[in-house]
Formats: sequence, structure tokens, C-alpha cells
Amino acid sequence: MDRMTASRAALAVTIFVMGSLQAWDSDVPEAGLLIVFLVSLAIALPPVALLVPLEQTYFLGAFVLSFTLVITARLISPIPLPGLFIVLVPAWMALIFTGIFRRDAKT
Repeated sequence: MDRMTASRAALAVTIFVMGSLQAWDSDVPEAGLLIVFLVSLAIALPPVALLVPLEQTYFLGAFVLSFTLVITARLISPIPLPGLFIVLVPAWMALIFTGIFRRDAKT
């Protein structure tokens, strides 16, 4: 395993763990099964897109889809979920770091 693959794998695990902890802290399990499903899918999309060797635009698309899923979950949730958007902060950081890794690979 090369250095870039290891970095992406570590970043994907970090995104998943931090997103899951934030969802739990935001009381997503109390909102119902549909909300849990939407938020779980939103958390899992960026790490999977990061691990699949595709272009960075696909990762950006996965992040936009995740953001849309979180907005939908927040709108249809029976309980208020004010801190739910923090779930996507690790994915946003990964988007920035993959751009840095891609520049290092080109030089």
C-alpha cells in the first residue's frame, strides 16, 4: 500500500468515525428510522467516494449528495436537529486534503 492510499484510508476512517459520533451527539437515533437511514447514508458516502479511485469531481458530487441528504433529514425530522450539519465537517476537510494530495502526486 502506497502512502497516498494509506492517507486516504486513514482519512476515510476518520470521516466515518467523527461523523457517526456527531450524529449520535445530535440525537439522530431519537428522530426515527428514516432519519437514521438518511444520516447514515450521508455519513458513509464521502468515505466511500474517497476510497474508490475516481476523479475528485466524484468526491465533490458525493459531498453534495451528502449535504442534500442531511438537509432532507433535518427538514423531515420530528425533533429539532440543530447540530446535524457538523456531521459533514470531516468530509469537507477531506475534500480539501484530497486536493492537496492530488497536487503532491502531480509534482
